[in-house]
Amino acid sequence: MKSSSLAGAQEEPRNLSDRVAHHLIEHIRTNGLASGERLPSEMRVSADLKISRGIVREAYRALRSAGILDISNGRHPRVGALRNTSFVHLLQHALATQQASAEQALDLRAAIEVRAAELAAEKRSDEDIDVLTRAVRGMKRARRDVDLFVRHDVHFHERLGAATGNPLFAIITSALGEAMANSVRAGLESRSNQAQVLRVVESHQDIVDAVAAGNAAAAGASMVRHFEEARIALARGRSRKEAV
Repeated sequence: MKSSSLAGAQEEPRNLSDRVAHHLIEHIRTNGLASGERLPSEMRVSADLKISRGIVREAYRALRSAGILDISNGRHPRVGALRNTSFVHLLQHALATQQASAEQALDLRAAIEVRAAELAAEKRSDEDIDVLTRAVRGMKRARRDVDLFVRHDVHFHERLGAATGNPLFAIITSALGEAMANSVRAGLESRSNQAQVLRVVESHQDIVDAVAAGNAAAAGASMVRHFEEARIALARGRSRKEAV
């Protein structure tokens, strides 16, 4: 009996603010609430849980920052829509504090974006193809302007995530924007001539062609090659820095 009680205690939220957050998340889950539907007010939750308004407000703010709640002045709190805010902050922290490297971010992207390319080939719209094509053209025009090239490249990958028709891919690929920018910039700086930069453009065009053709296998294979080339470029850049 004692061990069972201990196990139950371990599942309890660790502090009062966590308890409020747990209560609200369970309320959303058990009532099957969708994005935009109303949630109990701070006053109601404070009374139900017998926890001070200040602590309840703290929990509401934390859930708002995480994108779980939508809170506007003068309105009841509501279930939040999917956002990438928390993931963006996590990735920024990981890269800024060197707890994750550009190479590790590239590995994460590859695991997600190969499948994204396959799904995009099956789900893409004509508008998606048009946006992807314009992004590639923008990269080609900006091949001597690193900042502009990076913006077009990041936009390409974000749009590919959206083209999957899966909101989770769209959320994750958009959240990876800063990690993408860092790895793209590092890869470009490691390329010593314009022919190598143009190869980056061509690899993106290969992906667009496969997606436009609806060929999921070719789209995935093209993305695999793209990331293999990116890894080689990052390794080359790291070697040069170590040699200096």
